[in-house]
Amino acid sequence: MTAVKKSNSATEKGGERTRVSWSDSTSRSNGPASTGTEQSAPHDPNLLQTPELNSFSTRLRACRSFLLTPASRPDLFSMAGSPGGDALIVDLESTVAPVDKQRAREAALAFLRQPIDTDFVRILRINSPRSAEGLRDLLALHEAGSCPDAIIIPKCRSADEVRMVADILDRSQSTIGIIPMVELARAVFVANLMAEAHRRVCGLFLGGGDLAADLGAEGSWENLLFARSQAVAAAATTGIAAIDAPYFKRDHEGLHRDAVASRRLGMTGKAALHSEQLAAIDAVFTPPPEAVANARSVIAASTAAGTDLPVLNGHVVEPAMIREAMRVLTITDRLRSSSGAPAC
Repeated sequence: MTAVKKSNSATEKGGERTRVSWSDSTSRSNGPASTGTEQSAPHDPNLLQTPELNSFSTRLRACRSFLLTPASRPDLFSMAGSPGGDALIVDLESTVAPVDKQRAREAALAFLRQPIDTDFVRILRINSPRSAEGLRDLLALHEAGSCPDAIIIPKCRSADEVRMVADILDRSQSTIGIIPMVELARAVFVANLMAEAHRRVCGLFLGGGDLAADLGAEGSWENLLFARSQAVAAAATTGIAAIDAPYFKRDHEGLHRDAVASRRLGMTGKAALHSEQLAAIDAVFTPPPEAVANARSVIAASTAAGTDLPVLNGHVVEPAMIREAMRVLTITDRLRSSSGAPAC
């Protein structure tokens, strides 16, 4: 058994913030890009996430469904905050034709400048930063003052690429998070390094279609199990979101099976290509009552322990249990808030 020493991370319950975290949690670096050799970022306790990034990382882990919407279709942006979805991904990459890139970029940035009343998450998928269009996306984002909650890096190859994008965001003094996509064969083997690359990294997103093509495999759930497992494990090393690839068929039973398998594996949320898929995904990723009750017990035990080692039902409350309890209660509190139900 490994002894753990409590430090200060957070969850929320009944409007009050309870500080709960652990000294053995992984901290991510914001150091300079390496000169070619992929290495994990050094552990430095002085380079913890800012409170804003920490708060958003917790929110993102509690997002169950992510609707992918082409930036060239601003008429669909009105879905943001509508029932049946936790996050909107405005896409500048694969769903936008090359001739429409500039128009789509302008529409996306205009949308992101608009205030939103709810706790809805808005994410922008840029083009690859290794491309001219991707660099234009980052420059436009820097100059426009638009502020998505996070940006997605498609076809991410390395931790160096993550740090390059983070350096640009750092210069704009923003709190935008970064979500690298695991959709290349080489990315599967460096997913943990991408997760640890910078404090802005708040999630990993599995890209099923492109990954299957890169592997020369059929895109079934089972054929991408190894990549899914790698993404889940890499996200767990730093306590960030693990977002599953969308289900491409209009088959409700198939979607349900796919989502259930991903949730059991450890994915925290799943992308959707169609709004009618959101309800099914939300149902699978909503914690059942017994999970909510257990999460409340975990938080209560850790709070009651004070500076002592927390114990619940004769077992030590480990850091991963705290992290999962935070995710469960964040989902539960958001659902209660949106329904207007009183706190329990």
